[in-house]
Amino acid sequence: MGWFKAPDADPSADARGALVRVLSADQGRTAGAGVYLAGRRLLTCAHVVNAALGLRMLSPRDPGAVTLDVSFPALATGPADARQARLVAWVPPRAAHHQGPVADGSLEWGGDLAVLELEEEPPPPVGPVRWQDMRAGQLVRAWYGGGQPFSYADVQVGSCDGRIGYLDGQLSGAAVDDGYSGGPLWSPADGAAVGLVMGRITPPTGAFDARHTVRRSWGLTWQSVRQELSRVGAAPDPLSPGARAMAGAAVDDAVRDMMVGPLHALLGDPTARAAHSTALGAALGLRTRTDGTAPTVEELAELLCTVERALPTLAESLASSLDGARGRAELDRLLALGRLTDAAGLLSVAEHRALLVKWDHLTRQDPGLLPRAATAALPYVDLPRSLTAARLAPEGVPGAVRELEEWPGDGSPVPDETPRLPALLRVVEYAAAETGGMACQALQDWSGRVAARLGIHPSALGERRADAARWSDRSAGTGVRVLVELSRHPQDPADRYRCAVWRMRADGTAARTATGTERPRTGREIARLVREVAGGAEGAGRNVALVAVSVAPDALHLPVDEWDGASAEEFFPAPLGEDFHLVLRCPQIRRRSRTGAGDLLRRWSARHQSEPLVADHRISDEMELIRLLKTTHYDAARVIVHGPVGNRTRLLHFCLAMGVPIVLWDRAAVAGGDAARLDGAGPYGPVDELPERVRHFRVRAYMDPEVPARPALVWEDAGLPLPDELQLADPSLGPQGPDATARPSQGTDQAT
Repeated sequence: MGWFKAPDADPSADARGALVRVLSADQGRTAGAGVYLAGRRLLTCAHVVNAALGLRMLSPRDPGAVTLDVSFPALATGPADARQARLVAWVPPRAAHHQGPVADGSLEWGGDLAVLELEEEPPPPVGPVRWQDMRAGQLVRAWYGGGQPFSYADVQVGSCDGRIGYLDGQLSGAAVDDGYSGGPLWSPADGAAVGLVMGRITPPTGAFDARHTVRRSWGLTWQSVRQELSRVGAAPDPLSPGARAMAGAAVDDAVRDMMVGPLHALLGDPTARAAHSTALGAALGLRTRTDGTAPTVEELAELLCTVERALPTLAESLASSLDGARGRAELDRLLALGRLTDAAGLLSVAEHRALLVKWDHLTRQDPGLLPRAATAALPYVDLPRSLTAARLAPEGVPGAVRELEEWPGDGSPVPDETPRLPALLRVVEYAAAETGGMACQALQDWSGRVAARLGIHPSALGERRADAARWSDRSAGTGVRVLVELSRHPQDPADRYRCAVWRMRADGTAARTATGTERPRTGREIARLVREVAGGAEGAGRNVALVAVSVAPDALHLPVDEWDGASAEEFFPAPLGEDFHLVLRCPQIRRRSRTGAGDLLRRWSARHQSEPLVADHRISDEMELIRLLKTTHYDAARVIVHGPVGNRTRLLHFCLAMGVPIVLWDRAAVAGGDAARLDGAGPYGPVDELPERVRHFRVRAYMDPEVPARPALVWEDAGLPLPDELQLADPSLGPQGPDATARPSQGTDQAT
């Protein structure tokens, strides 16, 4: 790009955001460096892992799924800020030209890579670098793993055979040394990393002395790294944003060539092209010529295809000076072509900056706002990963914006074939409606300007704004309802469960907010997850949330209500049963009953009129219970079960099979004489207030050792779907689309 030039800034700025410090086992020293790839993955050298573990440096033995301490210099430099990363891929060091071990004294070797995985994605400013192939003659920069600004070492690729690049340094400044291995080799001229630091050349005995090699080191080329990672199945996902950033800046020639036409129509006049290009360069932080010339249309097209936010920034500049309908059509054509590239993005530099400021402020006031707004605004598509949790921290806002920029547009019809409303703008409208006041007006003004720049018809934006207002009004009085499903695999530990969590929307549909099905979790972990989801759901804080936990028949005895979700910073324990209407459900028993679904609906509808049934010593066996539920208690919605554990469990199961929606028992009772212990829970009072009475009783029981009862409550609200009943509709057809009745095996497991 001759007319546009990179700024005269610190050439390491982009790469240091991806630099990783790998710490020794005792966190007392820097074992080496690494580089952030994308998502939760980091790349370093295998010998850096060995050094961190105190093993022989070039040992080829896979240490297994070990956990190392790492940190990001872009965030902090102290050991106290370390994060844990697990080893997930291992490419052992090997001799340069065969698969054997590396001999002592070797000057170079092959392999020697390790991929680590963090427990969660790092916050900005940590971000992936762009990668491209190494070639001879490149000037590159490396850093010590600690990331200190003064630790950079500038070298030149003196020789490169496609696998290894030899790096020669000047006789002044820092040299590549211990602690640099695994870090990126950054080419400022290319704006990309081109390889990893591997080692330094030390003089062998007799061949030559230190005067010849005092500043020579070597690195593994990116082309070789890419090949090695592919061999072990650790190559980045080509569909992920991070992988796209790593794929290089290769311009799609066809798209670039197609952009030339609309650019000629819009900026054929060199004077206008120079003015808009100068403004564009200033917004992007690029230097531009001041000699009165203008860039060629082809050079401008290449910039739009390769520099992030260049196209929407130019469109923002052009939108105010369009020449009628023809100019608008050409700009729409240019924006449509931009969607075929990875670099364009949705927002201009100024639009992006303004939204980050607004959302950062709102997130600090209400961490659950953006997840709630996204769940309501995009009810029939999978939410971006950053918005599936109940809360979003301010440092997560840039990642959420980036993900929403890439999400599909509005599926509803639009007038005159105008562009559809992007998902990001829809979420902005819902967040504005939920916020109110001046903040609402500021967000709506921002959304209106972006929509106008994109050519979106005013009626399309107005319709979504009205939808958001109705949702906000409707959600104000809606109580929080959270669905939890617990399951176990045969090999899981007895005291751990896998879980999935949904929160119910105001319109009766469910949003999957979190899943723990990938590994078994403790009760404390599950309780914390439930508390986070319930606390961030719409309506949180207005009343007590209902948490309905679906379990297997043999897990109805679980003390889920006693699971403590308090964090380490809280002053006292917080069992789930204290803060929520914690109730149980058992889908498996319902499905096994031929008439269970109809019985449940009938009994639930009659719950205010029917009398409760007490299943105690007067009911001799299951057949007597069945007789009563089919005759004198045909509409009974509530059963209180007493008696010893074995008999109580059998009666409980038959109650659920007969469609009884409300069953209360004392799971701590051991004999029929313990029945009176439940009286404090008011089992015979108004039925809809029973969950609250049980919660009050639990608060008292948890705090007073003189209260031995532990009430358990099955509450099968006939209007509340079970996890296997949740539906996913086609986003373009709305909730009544043809796929609305799909079963989980057909894809509903990803319903949001």
